[in-house]
Amino acid sequence: MKTKILKIAALVAALALIAGICIFANSLVGNPISKLLATNTAKQYIKEKHPDMDYQLDGVTFNFKVVCYNAYFTSPSSPDSSFTLMLGMDGRIVHDYYEAHVVERGNTARRLEEEYRTAVGKVLDNPSFPYNSHIAFGELQFIQEDYLDAQGVPTYALNVNELELDGIYDVNELGAKAGKLTIYIYDDTVTVERLAEIILDIKGILEDAGVRFYVLDCVLEYPKPESGEWKEGRVEVMDFLCSDIYEEGLIERVQASNDAAEKYYNEMDAVKQEEQE
Repeated sequence: MKTKILKIAALVAALALIAGICIFANSLVGNPISKLLATNTAKQYIKEKHPDMDYQLDGVTFNFKVVCYNAYFTSPSSPDSSFTLMLGMDGRIVHDYYEAHVVERGNTARRLEEEYRTAVGKVLDNPSFPYNSHIAFGELQFIQEDYLDAQGVPTYALNVNELELDGIYDVNELGAKAGKLTIYIYDDTVTVERLAEIILDIKGILEDAGVRFYVLDCVLEYPKPESGEWKEGRVEVMDFLCSDIYEEGLIERVQASNDAAEKYYNEMDAVKQEEQE
């Protein structure tokens, strides 16, 4: 009798262990049934919602972070028309990203952003770039129409909703209107004069490469040593207009921008201090 009870207990424990493993695996990789439900829903959705488009279902993958499936749709005739459909474990639609990705031109903005970042990267990441830069990239500033006047939004940001789907744009022309460069440079000389010299040179290098920008954030710091203490010292410009980068009076403008940056950080530190208290 005792042996029988032990066998039953062992069986129950084994079944519980198997059930636990299944539940754990289900939360990490999903299961064939729920994936089939999600796939069928995705196929039916595209037939009903976008019958006139040549959409293709490129795949259905499990997202373990939110325990759902993502169905990916692309259009051979419209690169900017791809979007994602989020589906639950029971196959129901949780979220449709078509509006944000396609209608509101999110895809178009991302495509242009990537093209501009690549154009800037070819210059700043090139071995011939004469400065020791550990962070250097360019980005186009886009914002949705509803938030154009929101606090903190750059006044030069482009209205993403006005972009043309699959539209062909000169990203360097867009950069001249809404391109922002962010560059951190290590140098043995950290002074306002040195920073003015550097940003004037960088502007010339980019212009020679046909790359344009509207504003620049540039930080000049001492190199980090392999050992020992890092020498303190930093000067920078924030949202410095490209049109203000010319030799006459440049040092004074860089000094003013550096002073404004220091004031900004001091104010932020004061706010954090008040919140902690």
